[in-house]
Amino acid sequence: MELSVKTLFLTNVAVLFLSAATAWYFWRLYRDSAVLLWWSLGTTVAGLAYLVFGVFSPAPPTAVAAAAATLFIAGCTMIWESMRRFNGRPAAKRRMALIVAAFAVIFSIALYLGADLRERFSLFSLAMAAFAALSAGEIMRGGKQEALLSRLPMAFVLAAMAVGLLGRAGIAWLHPPGPANQTFYDAMGSLVPLANSVGLVCLNIGFVIMMSERLSGRYRKYALTDELTELPNRRFFLEQGGQLSRRAKKDGTNACVLMMDLDHFSEVNQRFGHAGGDHALVAFARLLREQVPPTHIVARYGGEEFCAFLGGVEAAEATRIAERIRVTVAAQPIDIRGQIFKLTVSIGIAALYDGDLGAAVRHADEALYQAKAQGRDQVVLSQRKTPDPRSVKNSVFGLARG
Repeated sequence: MELSVKTLFLTNVAVLFLSAATAWYFWRLYRDSAVLLWWSLGTTVAGLAYLVFGVFSPAPPTAVAAAAATLFIAGCTMIWESMRRFNGRPAAKRRMALIVAAFAVIFSIALYLGADLRERFSLFSLAMAAFAALSAGEIMRGGKQEALLSRLPMAFVLAAMAVGLLGRAGIAWLHPPGPANQTFYDAMGSLVPLANSVGLVCLNIGFVIMMSERLSGRYRKYALTDELTELPNRRFFLEQGGQLSRRAKKDGTNACVLMMDLDHFSEVNQRFGHAGGDHALVAFARLLREQVPPTHIVARYGGEEFCAFLGGVEAAEATRIAERIRVTVAAQPIDIRGQIFKLTVSIGIAALYDGDLGAAVRHADEALYQAKAQGRDQVVLSQRKTPDPRSVKNSVFGLARG
């Protein structure tokens, strides 16, 4: 049974307001996501425009018709803006205002010149198609910076809506004017309204999925990143290092683990406070990024302790990398609040055997203790090749050494 245009019209209104309420709710939870606010505003305005059309049809006053059409296009621009904000692009409020004003002028002139229903319908559908196409292009554009699986389906829905609206505009232009006394009328019957209703539902579901995918990825990144140094944290090191260790065992390749601890770090906190200590940790993290190739994992293990997983590296090469780090740290004094302070680092190294990352970490930790015992500012390579079941090492719990 064919659905009536009125039923589909009311369905679109309900979907728009439900989408607005959902986006508003999540924006209240995630205030830093401006895209949610713009989506909520855009769908609200579009829903209000739909209601105005329904209340004042079939023959709304010229001013009301122009206002409702302009209101709907304003909602479309806000939805487009939400896609731009989703990609991290700067606000374009002035351009939005100019677009809406230009449409209002063009539509008002068309009404003043006596444009009939099919001509108004065509103009309105062309404008909607343009914004649907722009939004689809914006979604795909952002894929270069952030690949999300939900981008392609979302862009496809918008592109399909744009094509449908273009066809609607063309058929409405060629179609005889609709009945003057019919409130809910579409030149293509219920075909395009039905497609638009399905498209709106898919669009809003896609938007929720796209936001969920981004937030999920963002919070996973937060969970695996040290907030202060922006290096990967211990959880990331153990997860990724474990995967790389198993791969190294399978492929028969070498790997080494470095455990690094800043010497006498408690003195930095005592002299400069915790803010000064944080400054020193950030400076050391920056140095590690410079000295360790990006193909390896460098992480903050806890406190002033850092670690690195060097894949495809033998013990001799790992020792050279560690020595370069040690020498560079000692040679680069840190400026803390205008005062120069020299840091040194002790480093323990262990080769990976049998893909056992935990054993390599313990062995590197033992070597780090030896470096501390030998006077600090040392690099020590562990000679152990098997785990010691009797040893319980502090490095597993990230205890500070100083």
